[in-house]
Amino acid sequence: MPRPAPSILPVTLALLGLVFSLILLVATLGYAAPMSAPQPLDTCRSSPQFLAAFNPTPDMALATDGAAMGLVLRSSTGDYQLPTWDDAGYLGPLAYDWRGDVYVAPTPRLSLADNPLAGAATIWRVDSVSGVMRPFTTLSGAASERNPFGILGLAYACDLDMLYAGTVLGSTPSSEHGGVVAVGLADQSQQVVLPNTDVMSVLVVRQGTGYTLYAGLARRPLVLALPLDAHGQPRGSAQPLIDLSQAGATPQERARKLRLVGDQLQIDLVPFTYSLQANATDTPQIRTLTWQWDAAHGEWMR
Repeated sequence: MPRPAPSILPVTLALLGLVFSLILLVATLGYAAPMSAPQPLDTCRSSPQFLAAFNPTPDMALATDGAAMGLVLRSSTGDYQLPTWDDAGYLGPLAYDWRGDVYVAPTPRLSLADNPLAGAATIWRVDSVSGVMRPFTTLSGAASERNPFGILGLAYACDLDMLYAGTVLGSTPSSEHGGVVAVGLADQSQQVVLPNTDVMSVLVVRQGTGYTLYAGLARRPLVLALPLDAHGQPRGSAQPLIDLSQAGATPQERARKLRLVGDQLQIDLVPFTYSLQANATDTPQIRTLTWQWDAAHGEWMR
């Protein structure tokens, strides 16, 4: 009597199992789809409306890093300064929002006579229309003679309408009390998104369905990455992103400025030691290093 033909179902299931196992094996070995480069989150920035009164030239720009105290408008036709622009003493970080308002923060350079300790935690806003500079909001924490610095980095995030401030406020030689504070521009609300970490520079980028905060540390030649959700809230812990010492940074160099240019991450390095004497210069020793986005591995590469 002839035997019945074997069912093909077990064979089919076995083949499907083999294919599934191969897929898992490939994933285990590290295969991943290419990851698109992080995108800048400040492309909505607008130029201040008050610039029209100065007969704008292509090279016209606001600056805080020259010999003059305060905010200065530089151009090929000369430098200009409105009366309120030196009210906060010497300035450091600078950021624009979508309205053309400009945000700055004091950074002592020569002496505490020009930058009193009481003003170290205040962010100032320059009105886009009038050009008048006034105090905008004051963060928690205070500077001291041992650490006269306060807000060292500012970055605007268009999608969130938030200003991110990197600070070293209240820190001492043996303890870190700085961090990154997210300031809502609509209501001046404040939230610490990275606590107890001295931060010199900040940048927010769009990545996937959320965002990532880059933070250049003030105590180490290191840049951290903190994942943020769609509302700009932390959704994990900060992880090392770039070890600047592996790119040739000296033990005293820090990431002063972070910026995205196309698929490149550019980082300005400066020496920083929490000392006014080391900071007392009109021509800081800046050098720029560049990283390229590696889509295959999803990381920045030199």
